[in-house]
Amino acid sequence: MKQVKRFTSNKNLTFILGILLLALVWQILSVWIGERTMVFPGPFESFCYAFYLLGREYTWKCIAATMYRMLKGFGISLLFGIFFGVLAGNSRLAEELLQPAVIALRAVPTASLVYLFIVLAGFKNAPVYLVILISFPIIYEGVLGGIRNIPASIVNAMKVDGASFWRSNLKIRLPLALPYIIVAMTTSFSLCFKIEIMAEVITGASDAGLGSAILGMRASDPTNMVPIFGYSLIAVALMLLIDQLGSLIKDQIRIN
Repeated sequence: MKQVKRFTSNKNLTFILGILLLALVWQILSVWIGERTMVFPGPFESFCYAFYLLGREYTWKCIAATMYRMLKGFGISLLFGIFFGVLAGNSRLAEELLQPAVIALRAVPTASLVYLFIVLAGFKNAPVYLVILISFPIIYEGVLGGIRNIPASIVNAMKVDGASFWRSNLKIRLPLALPYIIVAMTTSFSLCFKIEIMAEVITGASDAGLGSAILGMRASDPTNMVPIFGYSLIAVALMLLIDQLGSLIKDQIRIN
């Protein structure tokens, strides 16, 4: 029994087994569908092509371009999320005024936002604006939730102490809300990466990017899906890495 518990508690081992199980299901589906090149390539062909792509300078240029645009949008969203989250955390009126906008951003279809930003900001900047609006509600609610969950005794102590608005928020409220903020950041980060690639595919921006590379491969040879699966595997591997880093950060927060 102890050996079974030790086996199941090893997160790294179970994660690897999960990947192997996914690859097995993938292989079965590929064989069942039958069209291994035109429709649904298997894991072996896709992994081989992904390793080939990683040996090309253009692939790393695409990864860097996608990460840059995603981080740019995420950084702007983080600033706005913290600013408005602090306002709403300190004022019920501000929270109620912002609530309809936050609900609308969560509910509006992502594809419609892409086309809106293509018109307003152009093909190049549309993915950045999309990342900002998709991640903003998550970060905003993380900041708001963190501030709202500060114990009443600490809030009363700040009032008795006569701390100013900026001092009480920068030195007390935000540090106490930091676990909530970090969880919101790690939750939205991998989502932003996926949204960025999707927006690049839809906009068809000429700049380098993983989404642009996928679109280019599809346009150059519509009968061969292996390159598309190869680029997609690279994107999935990056998202898995980001997700694992986020899980490590969350675990550290729980421990501390």
